[in-house]
Amino acid sequence: MKKRIFIAIELTKEIKQNLLGVQQNFKDLNIKLVKPEHMHLTMVFLGDIDEARISEIEEICFQVAKNFSSFEMEFIGLDAFPSSRRPHVLWMGIKDSEKLIRLQKELALGLKKVGFHVEDRNFVPHLTLARFKKRSNLKTQIVRFDKVNFGKMKVENFNIFESELFPEGPRHKIIKTLQLKS
Repeated sequence: MKKRIFIAIELTKEIKQNLLGVQQNFKDLNIKLVKPEHMHLTMVFLGDIDEARISEIEEICFQVAKNFSSFEMEFIGLDAFPSSRRPHVLWMGIKDSEKLIRLQKELALGLKKVGFHVEDRNFVPHLTLARFKKRSNLKTQIVRFDKVNFGKMKVENFNIFESELFPEGPRHKIIKTLQLKS
């Protein structure tokens, strides 16, 4: 049996509250806001994986986590993919994210070594806030939040999630939590 798997950092309640506040500035647009229970920072999306291989993913994540120290993430500024003039996704950035990028790279390399498909494009650390149903120019709205600091959190662990798709939206379940070194 296959399961839809991804590896992500769960956000604190405080950060989620801050994100909800930011979302309110865009609620009048034709967008689909990300619900608080779906707010996380995805490091690796693996997609549909045979259930029998989940233990391999857990072991690779454990090996990376035990050699990686906890770190802080600072959330700052807003932007959009592919651009603020033609947005498809509204997102919040992560400041000084070298440790996060290194963690993601270690996970991706470990998973690739044992045959998992991991995207080759550069990892852009971000939190998705909304998806646009109809594109509109957001340049003037986004620029107001360019340098705004939305808070910090200490990253002490990350999770392996299973995601089940339903007509009303996805449901995420934590399969395993991996602790970083203190």
